[in-house]
Amino acid sequence: MKKILIASAVATALIGSVANACTYHTFETDNNAFVARTMEAPMTMKERLAVFPQGYDLHGVTGEVGYIGIQHGTTEWVSSGLNEHGLNVESLALLESQYAAEGKGDVNYLGVVSHVLANAKNVDEAIELLKKTKVETTTISVAHDATVGMHYAIRDKDRAIVVEYLDGTGYPTIVENHLGAMANDPSYGAMELDAAERFDAKGASVQKADWQKKFSEKTFEGFNKTSVERFMLSASFGYTQDLGRVKTDMDGVNRAWTIVNALEIVEGTLYWRWIDENPQMVGYGNVVDLKNKDYYLRTMDNMDIRKIDVDKIDFSTVEYSSDSIYGTADYQEYVWK
Repeated sequence: MKKILIASAVATALIGSVANACTYHTFETDNNAFVARTMEAPMTMKERLAVFPQGYDLHGVTGEVGYIGIQHGTTEWVSSGLNEHGLNVESLALLESQYAAEGKGDVNYLGVVSHVLANAKNVDEAIELLKKTKVETTTISVAHDATVGMHYAIRDKDRAIVVEYLDGTGYPTIVENHLGAMANDPSYGAMELDAAERFDAKGASVQKADWQKKFSEKTFEGFNKTSVERFMLSASFGYTQDLGRVKTDMDGVNRAWTIVNALEIVEGTLYWRWIDENPQMVGYGNVVDLKNKDYYLRTMDNMDIRKIDVDKIDFSTVEYSSDSIYGTADYQEYVWK
């Protein structure tokens, strides 16, 4: 089996004495691609698993493609989703984001995920859609009305990109996600440069994903939890892991869950005090199997993994519905045979 391309990243940005973290990973096998993502916050934000039929109008965002996703309350914010054609979009906080002024755009930044999922069948169509969509700022009602910008990881089975809004025009900077990774601040481009400096690749271009090069063990700084080193920890997975055991799609799903597991936040170790005094935690983690259009989910209060097979949903006839992703766990007692 060909060497599997995998990269992943975790990052934290320090704002004064405040740290934040969100995590996205993607890796590819010979004929499939997988996503592993965690949603970290100091509180739950009314997350609901929702199904959106073809043509559904979500606060003015509509399109002819059906999708499922994590909707926050009844707002336009969908932070994670997968559509009926196998296009996945994940939004993660990026505080340095700059958008058009409120009221001056076609959609606000909380509506970008649903806008893409409802109107694009693949990454190429997503790029063309976003190039002509002006995005404006807004506040997040489920997060104490804070303004926390977002950047977006978009991928299908064959291609992965990062979309960011950095110059205030409302139009995006779009780059290939060569590292297969995303976190929070700084921007993806700055993350790539940092990775290139930190790993001794003997002149190899990290941007070109030259995974044949090896990092120097003499300069590798290990697995501590500072902002930059968390990024290096996760980026290291692509350099150090032997992926020969990933021979089936379910092996890929299981590997994606090991990545989610590795990035769990123990409450009390990380804070976003400028939003809430409570410690950060992983509200939900999700895994996406792009080829089979399967979306997996678990939450902080229920570690049972739930699966949504998007292929089994008829988005032309299904009605919109949503349900809280949180609730009391119902772990099964082991039955001795």
